Amino acid sequence: MKIALLAVKWIAGCLLGLIIIIGLCWWLIPDEELNKEAEKFVSLAPAPPAANNAYFLLWGFTASPELDAHQVGQQIVAAHDRIVAAEKDLSKFKMEAFYGERPYKFPQETKKLCDVEKENCLRVYQAKQAEIQFQSDEYKVYMARYRQIREYQDFGLALSQATVQTPIMQWAPILRMSDLVDGSIARGMMSKNTQRAALEELAAEVNSWRRLLQGNDWLITQMLSAAALTRKYRLASEIMSTYPEVVAAYPEIMETITKPLLPSNTNTVASVAAEARMLVGTFRGMQSKGRWLEDSFFEGMPGPPLRAAFAAGGFRQNATLNEAYGYFNRVLASLAKSPKQMQNELPAANPGLTNHVALKWSDVFYNPVGRITNRIAEPDYFKYAIRIHDLIGFSRLLDLERRIVSGNVPTEGVAAFLAQAGPALMEPYTEQPMQWDAANKRVWFAPKGDRLRLMGYVTLGHLK
Repeated sequence: MKIALLAVKWIAGCLLGLIIIIGLCWWLIPDEELNKEAEKFVSLAPAPPAANNAYFLLWGFTASPELDAHQVGQQIVAAHDRIVAAEKDLSKFKMEAFYGERPYKFPQETKKLCDVEKENCLRVYQAKQAEIQFQSDEYKVYMARYRQIREYQDFGLALSQATVQTPIMQWAPILRMSDLVDGSIARGMMSKNTQRAALEELAAEVNSWRRLLQGNDWLITQMLSAAALTRKYRLASEIMSTYPEVVAAYPEIMETITKPLLPSNTNTVASVAAEARMLVGTFRGMQSKGRWLEDSFFEGMPGPPLRAAFAAGGFRQNATLNEAYGYFNRVLASLAKSPKQMQNELPAANPGLTNHVALKWSDVFYNPVGRITNRIAEPDYFKYAIRIHDLIGFSRLLDLERRIVSGNVPTEGVAAFLAQAGPALMEPYTEQPMQWDAANKRVWFAPKGDRLRLMGYVTLGHLK
C-alpha cells in the first residue's frame, strides 16, 4: 500500500515538475527574430487604380439595378478595410447591406443550364432557347454588367488586407450570366447570318476570362476563372465538331479562341502566394488579439485569465511567421517548376517538402499553439497548380483540334500530325505528343486533377 502511495506521489510530482518546466519554457524562452524575408512576404502589393480594377465591379455585381456596381464595390471594400484597420471582428460584416433595395435574387432553381461533364452543351443550349431568352431578358441589367467585365484590364484584390474572415464575393450570379451568354452563343451558331457575331462573343469571353486568370491575385478567383474557361473551351470544341466550316470561314477569330495558354498566362504562383500571405498575415498581431487564441485553443479551460495566460505563453508570433514562411517559400519554389518537374515534388512523392508531419513531443515546450496553427493552416496547394496545368493541356488540345480541322488532316494522318505538332502543343506532364484514339476520334491526354476529366480530350466530329 505504501509502495503504491509512493508511486502515485512520485508520478504526481513528475507531472507537476513537467508542468512547471513547460510553464517556464513558455514564459522564459524569448521569441525569435523575425526573418526579414518573412516580413516582406506578408506585405501586400499595392492594388491597381480603382477606375481600372474589375474587382470593384465584381464585389458590387449583385447590387440593385439602379446602383453603380463599381461604386458599390468600392463602398464594400472601404467598409471592410475600416473594420480590419480597427482590428474588429469581420464575422458580422454583411456585403448585402450595400446592395440597395432590389439586389439580384437567386432563382429558386439554381441548377446550371447544362452539365458540362455529362452533356454536349452546344446541343443542350440550342434545345433550351426559350428558357435562355427568358432568363436573359429577366436579368438584362446583370447580363450588361457581366459583359462590362470585358472592358477592364486590371483585377487586383483591392483590399488593404485579406483575412480568414474576409467574405468571398458572390460568384454564383456572375457564373450564371456566363452560362446565359454561352447559351446566346449557341443560338447564334444556328444561323450562318449570326455565326460571326456568336464567335466574336465567344472570343471576347475567352479573352476576358484569360485576363482574369492572369491578372487576379486571389486563389479562389484563379480556380473559378479556370472553371469558366473550361466551359468556354468545351463549347468551342463542340462548335468546331458540329460546324467545322467556321474554322476556314473565320480563321482569325478561331485562332483567338483557341490560342493555347502559357504558364505565364495563369499567375498561379502569385495567386498561391497571395493566399499564403493572407494566412501568414493572420498570425501578425495574434498575441494582441488573445481572445482569438483563447477561443480557438483553450475554450474548455476554466477562467478567462487562465486561458489568456496559456494563450499568450504558448504562442510566439515571430517563430510562427518564420515557420509558415519557410513552408510556403518551399511550396512556391516547387510550383514555379514545369509540371513534369513538379510531379516529383508533390506531397505524395516527397513528403519532406511540406510541414504536414506529426508534432514532436518536444514541441510542447516552445510555441505549441503556433506550430499547431501552422499545420492546420497549411493546405495542399499543389492540387490547385495541377488544376491549372490540366487547363493548359486542354487549351493545347483545343488548338490542335482547330489545326487538324483547318488542315483537313485525314483520320489516318492524325497520329503523325500530333507527333509533329511541336513542344508547345505536347502533353504538359510527359512532354510527349498528345494521344490519338482513332476508334472514338478523340485527341487526348491524362489530366492529373481530381475534377473535370472531360478536360482531357477533344472529339474530331468532322471526321467520318
